[in-house]
Amino acid sequence: MCDTYDKTPYKGLEHEGHDQEHKAWSRRSFLQAMGIAGSGSMMLGANMLTASGPSPLTAAIAAAETDNILILIRLSGGNDGLSTVIPMEQYDSYANARPNIYIPESKVLKLTDEYGVPSYMKSLEPMWGDGQFKAVHGVGYEGQSLSHFTGSDIFANTDLTTTGFQGLNTGWMGRHFENIYPDYLINPPAAPAAIQIGQFGSLVFQGEETNYAFVTSNIDQLEEIAESGLQYSLDDTLFGDCMYGDQLKFLRGVANTTYEYSGLIHEAYERGQNQVQYQDNGFARQLALLARLIKGNLGTKVYMISMGGFDTHGNQPLAHERLMTNLSVAIDNFYDDLGFTQQDDKVLSMTFSEFGRRIFENGSNGTDHGKAAPTLFFGSGLNGSAFVGDHPTLDNPDGRGNLEYTMDFRDLYATVLAEWLCVDIPLVEQH
Repeated sequence: MCDTYDKTPYKGLEHEGHDQEHKAWSRRSFLQAMGIAGSGSMMLGANMLTASGPSPLTAAIAAAETDNILILIRLSGGNDGLSTVIPMEQYDSYANARPNIYIPESKVLKLTDEYGVPSYMKSLEPMWGDGQFKAVHGVGYEGQSLSHFTGSDIFANTDLTTTGFQGLNTGWMGRHFENIYPDYLINPPAAPAAIQIGQFGSLVFQGEETNYAFVTSNIDQLEEIAESGLQYSLDDTLFGDCMYGDQLKFLRGVANTTYEYSGLIHEAYERGQNQVQYQDNGFARQLALLARLIKGNLGTKVYMISMGGFDTHGNQPLAHERLMTNLSVAIDNFYDDLGFTQQDDKVLSMTFSEFGRRIFENGSNGTDHGKAAPTLFFGSGLNGSAFVGDHPTLDNPDGRGNLEYTMDFRDLYATVLAEWLCVDIPLVEQH
């Protein structure tokens, strides 16, 4: 696995190592399942996790009720933080580092005097005004990996010693559900503990013995299940005296374990209705379906969805504009939709990515794998919009042009578990 790169700064895409890593994705997908992040600073047992003191985000989501829902949004490939949250106080340094791809000041939507977002994310402006949008600066960790694989694993398993294929084989949410459902395989919960769209590259819901998520490969598959409630029949008469009847019945039984909740999902889908017109793209379809299941009172507490395309080594401006426009419009539509049934204040969404991008552009009008990046939070439960924490300085990068982290991602997880999902502090520390 290629976790090392040429130390010469700002060279551009390391083609050989990057290509080798992507060739291994298919093998990796057989071993694991997906990844994420959360917010703030808290006392965990005798240890203080100090990201930025008692943060506005911690206070914003305090005293939440246990019927809260969490949506994890994976921005797969490594989202460029400096094209997402633009530090106006460091604007000259930002523009000088990216002479061909920087976002002109005339196209920056200034949400405060200090920070803005690209104007193509303008669909989030009403949410900002309604107190439904927070951005946490500089999320990362010490010695951050620049590997897609290892970076995804670390954000999922919280094990900073992970290298290559070595590291914890359980995820932070998997450990959480393992505590709640100790006999999950024998006595599963009434509704899916979690639903994950997309199987590629994550450990987040993996426990010691099972994965706690109802997983579908893509939005098409989950839409089909929601519309039909289809399951495989285990009626013995269907197998007759077939030589492989027992094996086929076993395999269908395994499939039914995976899809045992299909009927419940279908019933929730039928009860819920979308009351907003979503755009016709994969990400919007994921959020539209989640809105319908939530409005149909499925009972699932954690969902994971994803958007790919963020590995922007070349031609970044057009790609990032398309991606973040789709994200912004879909998020705004999603919370408008939930607002019709007054469920918007019970749903917190947060983005995550395996790493950020470098400060300096490369020779292909893109940016290469970097370190710290912002995490975005959405929802009425935030009780106010804000930029949280300290933005990394652009004027003192490491030798490869990286932003250094100012917020440990584990502090985000801790706050979300304790303050949004109401997990006891000793268990938060354990997870």
